[in-house]
Amino acid sequence: MGELIGVQMQNATVEERQAEDVKEKVDTPLPKLSERELKEKINFLRQRLEQNERELKATFREISLHNEGGQELKAKRDGLNSKVKELSAKALEHRKKRDEANSRIAELKSQRDQYRSKGKEFGEKIGVLKKTRDELNKAARGRVETLEKAYSEELNIFLTADIPLEHEINLWKRLIELSQRFGATKKANEIHVEMSQEYSKAKEVYTDMDSLHAQIQALAQESQKYHEEMIAFYNEIDTIRKEADSYHSQLSEKYKGIAPLRKRIGAIKVEIPKLRDELDVYLEQMKQIQLVKDEEKNLGKREIAKEKFKKSGRLSLEEFKILVEHEDIKL
Repeated sequence: MGELIGVQMQNATVEERQAEDVKEKVDTPLPKLSERELKEKINFLRQRLEQNERELKATFREISLHNEGGQELKAKRDGLNSKVKELSAKALEHRKKRDEANSRIAELKSQRDQYRSKGKEFGEKIGVLKKTRDELNKAARGRVETLEKAYSEELNIFLTADIPLEHEINLWKRLIELSQRFGATKKANEIHVEMSQEYSKAKEVYTDMDSLHAQIQALAQESQKYHEEMIAFYNEIDTIRKEADSYHSQLSEKYKGIAPLRKRIGAIKVEIPKLRDELDVYLEQMKQIQLVKDEEKNLGKREIAKEKFKKSGRLSLEEFKILVEHEDIKL
């Protein structure tokens, strides 16, 4: 379209220059011609005008034919461009949704990393507790119930039985050992309870992590779907745009074909007034020649009519008119 507008502006400039040239030529007095030369010139100019008018109509018809095909191409191109605009909006919408999903995924991953860090802390704490418990259990070498029963039995013997001093000293050492083992197993049980609590807390953390992971997976699938649909839209846009560009190229070629026709129309439109003005000048010359001839012809008729009027007083209507026009008869 830009090329067409440029050509039209150029044609307008050409027409203005041609119009100025015509004005200069019309303003220049034309040569006086003989009657025969005038007739030939008038016929030539009339034929030239008729030829220009026929050519003008034919050129307009040709432009009309070009325009008909051009309108169809323009409609197809504009329709495809409209489709591109519609698909671009959809692609942009899918891109926005994909980016929103990716942004949400990033947030959830950050939360999951926080839970993972927290889970790691629980794991490290449970590891320390487990090591301590295992060391205590190793030192205790027995269950609480078993050690408690053994301690009670040994203590009862120590307190009630009448035993030798050496045996009593050994029994006392045995009680101290059982007391230490019993304390170790009680402490191991306490640590085991604490471990169980930490396991429960860790389990909650990992459950939350699993929930976040499931959400991340669902959002990742949603993001992938929007991404693939967006790519499909862009691929379709590329295909449609290529077709639209093809129609635009064809349309541009048509406009290139119309430009010379418009230029020719501009030249003819400039030439026609020039020919008409020139024709008017020569017609006016022919009219003057005819007036002179008519005047000469009427002069002879006038003399005859005057003589006739003197002799008989009777005149034809034409003779009477001639004498009145020349004021030979006063009314």
